[in-house]
Amino acid sequence: MGRGKIVIRRIDNSTSRQVTFSKRRNGLLKKAKELSILCDAEVGLIIFSSTGRLYDYASTRLDFSLSLPLSLSLSLSQIILHIYFLIGLTCH
Repeated sequence: MGRGKIVIRRIDNSTSRQVTFSKRRNGLLKKAKELSILCDAEVGLIIFSSTGRLYDYASTRLDFSLSLPLSLSLSLSQIILHIYFLIGLTCH
């Protein structure tokens, strides 16, 4: 028997929302690690909580968190461009 479908919308209860964020964040980090191992892919994941806390994963040895000028004034696209620059990728 499978799980029931849920409606994807903002969770109003702050405690339930935090618990859901924590569980889904951990699941997403686990999937990113599995993808990098199983498919020999370079995977990078950046997650910002609603309070602005940063969670990240990188399958390569490059440590993004030490070299990124992270602040909430940067857009996610600016952060991604900075990462591209750090690892020598070009945008298409």
